[in-house]
Amino acid sequence: MINQITPKTWKLMSILATISLIVFILLQLLPSLNATATSTTNSKPISDDKAIEIASVFAQQHTGFNVEQAEAYHQANKAYTGYIMKEKLQTTHEEKFEKIVPFDQYQVNLRFASGHGDGYVIMSLFTGQVTGWNFAINGTEADAATTLVALKEEITEQKFPLNDATHFDMYEAVSQPTFSEITTPSKHSIGWYVSNDEQFIGEAILQIDTVVLETSEGTVVSRYLPDFIIPDEYTAYTKKQDFFAGIWTYGVYMGFTFIFGVLAIIYAILYRRHTSFKYGAWLTGISTLISLLVNFGFMKSQIGLQSNTIMETGLANIFMIGLVIVSVIFGAIGVYFSFVAGDGLWKAQGFRLWPRFRDQDYGHYIWDMMKMSYLLAIILLGIQNVIYLLLTTVLGTWSANDASQSFLNFEYTWLYPAVAWMAAITEEVIYRYFGVGIFRRWFKNTWLAALIPSIVWAAGHTMYPLYPASTRILELVIIGLLFTFIMVKFGFIAAMFTHAIFNTILMSMQLFMYGETIDLISSIVFIVLPFFIAYGIKLLHNKFNKGSNSSLVSAK
Repeated sequence: MINQITPKTWKLMSILATISLIVFILLQLLPSLNATATSTTNSKPISDDKAIEIASVFAQQHTGFNVEQAEAYHQANKAYTGYIMKEKLQTTHEEKFEKIVPFDQYQVNLRFASGHGDGYVIMSLFTGQVTGWNFAINGTEADAATTLVALKEEITEQKFPLNDATHFDMYEAVSQPTFSEITTPSKHSIGWYVSNDEQFIGEAILQIDTVVLETSEGTVVSRYLPDFIIPDEYTAYTKKQDFFAGIWTYGVYMGFTFIFGVLAIIYAILYRRHTSFKYGAWLTGISTLISLLVNFGFMKSQIGLQSNTIMETGLANIFMIGLVIVSVIFGAIGVYFSFVAGDGLWKAQGFRLWPRFRDQDYGHYIWDMMKMSYLLAIILLGIQNVIYLLLTTVLGTWSANDASQSFLNFEYTWLYPAVAWMAAITEEVIYRYFGVGIFRRWFKNTWLAALIPSIVWAAGHTMYPLYPASTRILELVIIGLLFTFIMVKFGFIAAMFTHAIFNTILMSMQLFMYGETIDLISSIVFIVLPFFIAYGIKLLHNKFNKGSNSSLVSAK
């Protein structure tokens, strides 16, 4: 018989979930809705197809060359948005600069027909208003007189002030080679910085990077990229924090995760008499399929945003696909052996945190854990907001826009919440089920054992755009310890369900506010998915169970 959740525990968790729900609504949900409602931009992004249409028409009209291919990605200026958030200048930005340097942008990479070159167009994510472009096309530098005439016409059309405070400063520009030209020499041209003494926000000064070329179609402003010169003090601080985040991510997280994988293989063999190599196969398969989906779903946008070009076909493409497959396979091996070794380690220590289908009350157990997981996920959402509020007050924590993991950059937006399940399965088994299990074997104390895996897990989230970098370490170590409590109190399935629901709710907020109808439906489906999974397992178990009596033992 598997231990049942007592009425007292149900009551306590229900009360805590109610309080946490109120906290979550007050601190996160309502502010997000209010920001959307009071924004001067449209509440919904334009579609990527619309962005491609706008960019293609603009590029053709601006250069005289036809566009043969284009791809749109969600982009954001991390340095500028972070500075604005830190200095609390959001209102000033919206009133004065949102139409010049939008917080959220579409970057449309395009290729001109007949080998005329390539480039990209920047526009507002919400209005589609073109705010910048950079075309690598054939041509020669225009002379200074022609350039100044062309730039004055362009900035007037773009509604940038042209008066005595406007400055035109020439410089020698070096255009970066495209992904396919990485071995060829860089192209040089003469560029001009355009600025105006009245165009600044805080201590950040607006500057437009421009290039004017003489082409077969006439004089063309081939580059027009408004950006802000961020104060050196802020830039130096964020670079230092990004460096520390890199150490946490690549040194601590990736290093220890590799060590965990090796140890999982060793301990799966050493503790094989306590477990079975059949355990975890299904969940490993599911997480591997989702991992492939996620990696391929983001691959095109990652390459496009880094190279500013259309993703090439051929050997480079094959290499990237092969790299993804190899990395996913190695990850799957680590996940699988973490299941086997974790199961053996906990059983060897007298704990049974993962009941089996053959157990007599398995169906009821899964059903109860599903219901409890919804309460626990809501509790964690409330706690996370309180932690973030405290860190904001004490450390002055702020965030920046980083669109690299935006659902708009995912090939299959309606499957975006599946990312939550990949994280729930892999992270709970590696850093809790196995990670805590092995350190408990060594240290003989559950909470001391939970500390190191929680730090490693938190280190994997430090590249998120939060400053200082220590913010996510402090926040997620606490959350990691709470996930450990859930696992040892209610079992691995409860921890996995809770993690999946927790992540799905957070990810679905983007889809609810900015997604299409199919995205909204998908979000709802993924949020209630644990209910259908538990109900299905319960029905199957009631039908096929031949079980034997066994019990789940919680940590003390």
